[in-house]
Amino acid sequence: MEHDMLRRFGCALCALAFALTALPTAAFAQQPEEQAAVQQSLSATDVREMQQADAAVTALTGGSDYAQMTEDERTDAALRQLDALTAQGLVKQGSVYTDAENGMISFTYSCGALGGILLTDPEEENTAALPELDESQLQELAENKRVGTAAIYYAFDNTINSTRYPYYAYMQTYWDSVGLQTDLDTTVTVSDLRRMGRYDLCILSTHGAYYTYEYGWLFKKTATEPLILLTERSDFWSDLRYGFDLLAHRVVKVNGMYAVNGNFFRSAYRGNGIVLSETCEFYGKNGHVDTSMADGLLAGGAKAVMGYVNNVYSVYSRSMLWAAVNRMIEGETLERAVDYAKSIYGTDDIIWYNEQGGRRPHAAASYAMLSGDRSAALPNPYTAADVDAAA
Repeated sequence: MEHDMLRRFGCALCALAFALTALPTAAFAQQPEEQAAVQQSLSATDVREMQQADAAVTALTGGSDYAQMTEDERTDAALRQLDALTAQGLVKQGSVYTDAENGMISFTYSCGALGGILLTDPEEENTAALPELDESQLQELAENKRVGTAAIYYAFDNTINSTRYPYYAYMQTYWDSVGLQTDLDTTVTVSDLRRMGRYDLCILSTHGAYYTYEYGWLFKKTATEPLILLTERSDFWSDLRYGFDLLAHRVVKVNGMYAVNGNFFRSAYRGNGIVLSETCEFYGKNGHVDTSMADGLLAGGAKAVMGYVNNVYSVYSRSMLWAAVNRMIEGETLERAVDYAKSIYGTDDIIWYNEQGGRRPHAAASYAMLSGDRSAALPNPYTAADVDAAA
């Protein structure tokens, strides 16, 4: 009797196991937005399909016709292209989202990675003026001791015929000469940003954007986040290499080039340095201040972060950078150094713009924000005694 009961119980377990395995996979499937966290990386097929979509997107955005279009015309052209890609199964049905306010159309590739098409051009240089440079005091410090290490991640352009690049080349050379050992990266990749933690000071000199996308299956939700735009173009092998970050939505492809968000830094940054960002909307914008970039860096160990709310005039941010870093080399804390820069160039970029005689300022002023330890400083800055001794 006992043997029969055990046999029947075992058969019941077998039947239950068979029933579970026979159920449709969808019964236990993750929601679409959760699948990215489960899947380990992209397959070769996923990448080939993404590359096919990217080729169509970049053919549109890189063409001379697109450059001459109005924003409304770009929107129409981009939506037509995305409709065609959706029909081909390369873009997920219902994933296209137009964010006219921030000049971006977002979409989801068939594999679940996020993409976008910029409808507006990044802010160009608004003047060729070089910040006034007072070099004498630091250069008189004969011992030229090492005050720390720094990296400038320059991704505004490819440096060819660039109006910006000469200023950053000068800053790199000068800071290096006075003891802040500075590297200048002009081909910034996602992999490069993973190694930011080895520097005492990191400077993000790139364009930024605000990215809004829809997610969810039965009930659509919307998420908005700042992005740092890179000039690294995607290809088959880099998509494979960054596959996990693409699926986890830490890396996004905009116009066929990579961009990173705050979750990327939360995952990738491992250090205890200071990060200064020149990117537009690094801290979001008026009415929607977003600290996700800074929060990600601080979670990875960064001491302090500085960046801007709203779109920032490039010369204002560069001038603030020059003044603040020089003061930090002289021994000031980050907060005092930024306050010093504000005393010269103004507390926001419209004040600076108006003082230059500008007559058509942009809609919202950009201003610097700080997160983390405001008293953070370079590891071995010059002291007041050093400066007095050199005078």
